[in-house]
Amino acid sequence: MKHSGNGLVSATLASLALALAILPATWVFAQPPIVIEAESNGATSVKPQSTISKSGSYTLTRNIVNNSKNGADSVLVTASNVTINLLGYTIMSTTPTSGSGINATGQTNVVITNGIIMGFGGSAIVAGNGARISGITATNNGSGITCGVGCLARDNVFQGNNGGGMSFSDATSGYLGNVMQGNSGNTVGNSGQVSGGTSLGQNVCNGVAC
Repeated sequence: MKHSGNGLVSATLASLALALAILPATWVFAQPPIVIEAESNGATSVKPQSTISKSGSYTLTRNIVNNSKNGADSVLVTASNVTINLLGYTIMSTTPTSGSGINATGQTNVVITNGIIMGFGGSAIVAGNGARISGITATNNGSGITCGVGCLARDNVFQGNNGGGMSFSDATSGYLGNVMQGNSGNTVGNSGQVSGGTSLGQNVCNGVAC
């Protein structure tokens, strides 16, 4: 009986040691996303309200309002391999002299999803190559989105932007399931709604398939 008891204790200790060895690795991958917070002094200067300078996943925790009169972007992305989930919140500008809602010029593999961007003097979103943009409603901006090569835009709404709804560098980008209406001042047909890229179907431009 004593020998069996020692065996049971040894087995229990071995199992506990294995569990403790595994836990830290699990914790490393369970870190929460970094949160974008608007800077209090960014509203009236050219400095962007928020800058993302490291690869990773980011979310909004509240709406962002940009009052800049000097062309400031609300979110400036200076790193590749970044995911931004707006979580349904709004990034908006109160002045047409502001910059872009999200500016990821020159960065690759940037993912932007799930929110509203409105009222900017520049594009709602400027992205580089390989970007993926989905679930975005962009209204009353200089233009909807501007993207490089190999981009994918799906399930977005672009309405009443002064420029085009979507602009891609070439046909290597694709767009699917987007609704575009009244962009570039055009409310009939697909003129001014999208340039470049390749339609993957289910897109609507001013009430007609495009």
